[in-house]
Amino acid sequence: MKMNGLDRTMTALAAMLLMCLPASAAGTADTASANGMAKGEKTEEQAWKLPYDGKKISASAYFKDGKIHFESKDRKFHIWLDNRIYTDASFYIPTQPVDGLASKINKDLEEDDGIFRFSNGVSIRRARFAIKAELFERWFAEFDLDFAYNEVEIKDMYLGYKFSDHLSVQAGHFKEPMSLERITSSRYIMANERPMAVDALAGGRRLGVAATWWGKYWWVSGGVFGQQVDLIHKERNRGSDGYGFTGRIAVPVINDDNMTLHVGGYASWRRPDAGGTEDRIALFRTFPESRTDRRRFVQAEVGNVNHYTTYGAEIAFRWNKFLAYGEYLFTDLNRYKYNGGGREPLKNAEFAGWYATASWMILGQQRRYSPEDAEFGGVNVSRKGGNLELSARISHLNLNDFHDMRSPITGGMAYSYSANLNWYPVSNILIGLNYLFMDNDKYADSKGQITAGNKPLSEARPDGIDFHVLQLRLMISF
Repeated sequence: MKMNGLDRTMTALAAMLLMCLPASAAGTADTASANGMAKGEKTEEQAWKLPYDGKKISASAYFKDGKIHFESKDRKFHIWLDNRIYTDASFYIPTQPVDGLASKINKDLEEDDGIFRFSNGVSIRRARFAIKAELFERWFAEFDLDFAYNEVEIKDMYLGYKFSDHLSVQAGHFKEPMSLERITSSRYIMANERPMAVDALAGGRRLGVAATWWGKYWWVSGGVFGQQVDLIHKERNRGSDGYGFTGRIAVPVINDDNMTLHVGGYASWRRPDAGGTEDRIALFRTFPESRTDRRRFVQAEVGNVNHYTTYGAEIAFRWNKFLAYGEYLFTDLNRYKYNGGGREPLKNAEFAGWYATASWMILGQQRRYSPEDAEFGGVNVSRKGGNLELSARISHLNLNDFHDMRSPITGGMAYSYSANLNWYPVSNILIGLNYLFMDNDKYADSKGQITAGNKPLSEARPDGIDFHVLQLRLMISF
């Protein structure tokens, strides 16, 4: 009998839970008798058991940051859930009629007429189930699944060890240490989505090993990373996804109750091909900071890439109720083309993007800086009626490159302008209103999938497809 992805995931969860169940004292005694052992005598396996096996542990439950935590009295064991549900309602308003535009037919759908249209409506943006644990004081772990869009996707899945409160190492599937906005949890960001440049250029979750070390005025993290788990399962015969090295440095120049000044930077080097049988590609793409319509207008698929490097700089400033931060990202691609039977170098291609965000907490306290994570945490609601926030953002991404006209890249360029009004009735609930305007160039055609009268969009619509988006978000974490 075949099982789908959800069945396999739930079966694996059940198996892990069964493996974690301890044997009863009665079962242990029966086994000893069956083996002819004297009462109280230990087998070699039992002698190596941890001192907590089979013993009751006094524990307490408490409520923190909107979540229930369970912790042993000696603080050696700590476990809590980090579940989240995001529901978005979005309405798209193009600045010009989209009649006559065609979209590549989706072969996965039973009925698709190939006509371009925006998908207004309601979507489950995230449906996360996560378990976090701290074991024997030094060990920590997380298992995080997402069930959005009727798919099962592994997010975080790692094991880590703390050498001290300021030095740790972890291995598994987790975020590369890149970008202030990327490493910040989605439940803490101000807009509905992360900026386009971060989504396209700042990596994401990959299998890897990384170490983190921090102090009062510095924070550094770096590691080696391989493939993305979702790509391993969704794409067959892909060979190797390559490997890369990523690091981030952050300096909280000032950080007290009234003010924070943060500066930082990061870099990542990646080779897409680590032994595959064919020339590998590098794919850069992003949603238009709204995901109810699942179309990526700006995306570039670059073939014959030797390696590429991404650099980023970040700065943030908080004072009283005000918070502003931004980043600049730059990616340099070393590539080639075939000439006869050999490779011929091409001029390096360059992609770049940036964003700037500002927030004013009209009611309540502004977010606080977390030195151990080098990021800003969530909104802490400590007043009746909750917190009310007004924020705005400008972002830009350019995936066009014409440095070498023998092989130009037309992935598209876009600017976005957004404003948000967020109400937090309690710390773990958000009701947000979002307005977004997307200004796309003529090459933002979803990698050639959008056409007009059998002509490329760049010829038929030289001004591109621009549109407004009105969005409502409901989010709860528990």
